[in-house]
Amino acid sequence: KGVSGLKEQWMLYTKKADFKAIASRFGIDQVTARIMQNRGVEGDRAIREYLHGTLADCPSPFLMKDMEKTVEILNKKIRDGKRIRVIGDYDIDGVCATYILIKALKRLGADVDYDIPDRILDGYGLNIHLIELAAEAGVDTLLTCDNGIAASEQIRYAKERGMTVLVTDHHEVPFEKTGEEKREILPPADAVVNPHQAGCSYPFKGLCGAAVAYKLAEALYE
Repeated sequence: KGVSGLKEQWMLYTKKADFKAIASRFGIDQVTARIMQNRGVEGDRAIREYLHGTLADCPSPFLMKDMEKTVEILNKKIRDGKRIRVIGDYDIDGVCATYILIKALKRLGADVDYDIPDRILDGYGLNIHLIELAAEAGVDTLLTCDNGIAASEQIRYAKERGMTVLVTDHHEVPFEKTGEEKREILPPADAVVNPHQAGCSYPFKGLCGAAVAYKLAEALYE
């Protein structure tokens, strides 16, 4: 019984397949086979990649919309000695994404630092306060990670302050709906890297913020 005293009915979500045969063919437990099937990992090739995939199996970062543009902008900023600030987030995904970008950009010789929003004072993501701090510090370029896709107002303000703004994020793109038609609301950044945006050909949409940051690092290194 649940807390209300009423009976609860639990439904086990499962797709049908020959789990015994899959387990035997790939040397795994039937429970693992069932979990993969429920997650949409179907067919020998997909199962093999799921179990034994390497970095070589990962799609090119340049399949992501705006990736090439982002790399070109960052390369020029690095060559010109412009100051770059990474704006991350306070959760583990945002912290890891920030670390990846800082490490990658420093290895490439960038003048780069970072800022993490205060959970209590700032809340989530890019805000006006962080932009003003960056402007006071002479920052030329803001690079977001694990946030930014919904920060249209804040990014517009940063652009008015003369900054270049690059967004890397993995959250769903905001949209407005008119009847049956949905229209994306992208922030007015100089480039937006997010596998969820329309026209992005990167095949796997389930990347976390740190993984999107890693794909940018990979593209920069190439």
